Amino acid sequence: MEKPMALILQGGGALGAFEYGVVTALVEEGWSPRAVTGVSIGAVNAAAIAGAKDGDIAASLHRIWQAITLPAAPLLPAAVQANLSLLGNPNFWRSRTDYWNAPNWNSWCTTAPMLKTLAAHLDFEQLNDPAHMRFGVTATSLHTGGQTTFSNYTAREAHLKTDRHRAVRAQLTPSHIVASGSLPPGFPATRIDGCDYWDGGLFSNTPIDSLLNLLEPEEIESLPIFVVDLFPTDGQPSPANLQEVQTRAIALQYENRFWAEYGGSGGLHGFLAMLEKLEAATAGSDVTAMPAFHWLMRLRALKNLHVIASSPAAAGGDHDFSAGGVQERYQAGRAAARQYVARMSQRPALRAA
Repeated sequence: MEKPMALILQGGGALGAFEYGVVTALVEEGWSPRAVTGVSIGAVNAAAIAGAKDGDIAASLHRIWQAITLPAAPLLPAAVQANLSLLGNPNFWRSRTDYWNAPNWNSWCTTAPMLKTLAAHLDFEQLNDPAHMRFGVTATSLHTGGQTTFSNYTAREAHLKTDRHRAVRAQLTPSHIVASGSLPPGFPATRIDGCDYWDGGLFSNTPIDSLLNLLEPEEIESLPIFVVDLFPTDGQPSPANLQEVQTRAIALQYENRFWAEYGGSGGLHGFLAMLEKLEAATAGSDVTAMPAFHWLMRLRALKNLHVIASSPAAAGGDHDFSAGGVQERYQAGRAAARQYVARMSQRPALRAA
């Protein structure tokens, strides 16, 4: 029997192979996505899920990752293979060669190959059908400095516009997916409808708001929401060299922050308890017609979070698209998902695996 779920997929470059493993294992365990949102490589994975040809999510993820994984080079040490993508990834990005124009460069690479890869491997007609699956990706607007969510659906009572977040229902194309992962200075901004966008992870690498706008009111109470955490940062020793310093700095920039956003010293459980009391205390009053009240009530869905965390990323792991590196993270994701699901009946939500 299929078990409905929602998915939130973070960005993290090659670390996204862990998400590939997690989602494959969840689908094999009978979980079926009703809504999925992602950022950067998480947007690519989310698109592979919503746009899976013939509805085969595992096969779709496999095709995308097979396309962007570099071929094995048995004669080269694993450490060397892990860094080969810095020279380019034929189906993902290509280094610029217009050296005569170097003074005007605003990126080191072009993402044109990924546009072709997405168009070739995904069913965008299906991806744009919310009756099949609700889908959204986030990007950072260079014009507002805030987050924009592009989605195939907006739920009733969704929160569509604030000073720093805009939700846009759109006919999604490969450009929307690439915009979500346009991380500078490696990748150029992606222009959509006259506006330039960078990687959505620069604003928020855990796009919970985007997912909440896809949920119908009746799903807020009970739909399980799986978050894949690619950047756990607690309990680690101090960096011992410059490469470890860079790896840790990236992890701190993109780590989960929703634990700190709600509840203050009361934590997320305290925040959720407050929402329940607020709903009871305001029943039948004028405040329940206010958009801010509807958004607060939508945040009750946070009680349904299940966080599956990876192990801390190895130095340089975010650009390791080698066959060995991708396979290792894929298998780690599968194992983490299976372990989490096996313990779900004994473990409450709101905790990492």
